[in-house]
Amino acid sequence: MSRRAWNSVMDAVTGRGSKIWEKLARPTVGRGKTQWPKSASDLENHGVRFDYDGTIEENGLVYHKFQVQPNAGKIPSSWKDWRDKHGGTHAVIGTVKVKQDATKDEVDEALKSLEEEL
Repeated sequence: MSRRAWNSVMDAVTGRGSKIWEKLARPTVGRGKTQWPKSASDLENHGVRFDYDGTIEENGLVYHKFQVQPNAGKIPSSWKDWRDKHGGTHAVIGTVKVKQDATKDEVDEALKSLEEEL
């Protein structure tokens, strides 16, 4: 998995003009469901999905926890290679914790924290 692939995902979520970051700051799906992306073309283009895993509390703050997982089907080759080497579509690339009602900058920082682990 290349950093370029993750940077593309980060840009889609928090890049100029994007409102996707709001979906991570205020999830609307139940635990175990995909918060983003939803459309078939977005699933294919970005190669990963953010599955909601509930809330956790750390240091008195509430965070929304997302499992970042590879999508099925036709996806960018770097994500496909990772998926094939790590057990398929249920393998977890990493966890992103987004503060409840986070700002765009806070969501960006949460995504960058996963980038450092990749």
